[in-house]
Amino acid sequence: MNSPDTAIDWQSKMDAWSYAYPQPIVSGLVKDQPEDFQVVEEMDVVPTGQGEHIWLLIRKTKQNTEQLAKQLARFTNVAYRDVAYSGLKDFFAITQQWFSIYLPKGDTLDWSLFEMPGVEILEITRHSRKLKRGTHRANHFAIEIKNLSGDLDSLNTKLTHIEEYGVPNYYGPQRFGRGGNNVAQAIDMLQNSTRIKNRNLRSILLSSARSWLFNTIVSARINDQSWQKLWPGEPANLDGTRSIFQSGNEDHSERLASSDIHPTAPLWGEVDEQTLEAYKALHGWELQLMNESSKDLVQGLARARLSYQRRPIRMRVKQMDWRLDARTLKLSFALQKGQFATSVLREIVKEAPIKS
Repeated sequence: MNSPDTAIDWQSKMDAWSYAYPQPIVSGLVKDQPEDFQVVEEMDVVPTGQGEHIWLLIRKTKQNTEQLAKQLARFTNVAYRDVAYSGLKDFFAITQQWFSIYLPKGDTLDWSLFEMPGVEILEITRHSRKLKRGTHRANHFAIEIKNLSGDLDSLNTKLTHIEEYGVPNYYGPQRFGRGGNNVAQAIDMLQNSTRIKNRNLRSILLSSARSWLFNTIVSARINDQSWQKLWPGEPANLDGTRSIFQSGNEDHSERLASSDIHPTAPLWGEVDEQTLEAYKALHGWELQLMNESSKDLVQGLARARLSYQRRPIRMRVKQMDWRLDARTLKLSFALQKGQFATSVLREIVKEAPIKS
């Protein structure tokens, strides 16, 4: 069995993905302290106050979401699978999110006894359903970028463009592991049929592989200046939803300009030819691009029987507000679930270290 190819500099490949706007000429320090990166989860579901599941609204500082879930399971004496959350949140940050715990019976718990460094329970209620992944509608970010240097006058122009036109919907570097190690492991698993017994790890590696291919295509669409346009017949995404529809040959320029709809790129997997016929030219271009750079990954993902999907290649950065105070940028915005703040920051500052 071959080991993952550590000779490939995956980090350099990530750094080489194209920018939508001129490459940042301002440097800054991101996540100098946890309070410099704050995230508040906006839910799609409102707990009713009754039911078999306890719901907790928790603010955590410099804590891992999964580790907190495990600690909640130990405290309540339930299986880890009975603790749920909508999405993973940043570690080196202050984040606010909901957790649910299946506790239909038993004595009332004294939550004042729950102890974990950096964890504060803000609200306790009940609901009839378990909290599912992806239940939240959006994440709201409040970020401070410190020690700015360079042409600071250019920041207002850059931020205004981002507010108006959005940014590429790249998966963030956290999706690929430290230095892109997840991608190296995924290639080893898919090319060499390496067996991964841990189902969660296997899922992470498959997701990393699909995300890598997606980002590669987004970068190519930026290069050929089509990331804000539709190919003939291209599947388009309705903003704010997961809805994908065939754009046909209609003129969608006004809807594209207003960010009501977005072009898409594939999350690779098994797909039938009939589905691809409606946008044959685009699929041919995407397949040629993948065959040149990642043919084995494409074939491996198809063998893994993952379903072929489309994801928008542009994301709107909503509720943007910013203030430049001396050498500090105070920035706030909202993103839909599944979108990455790091992809916004990438367009604004360079060499911005992100602590893990």
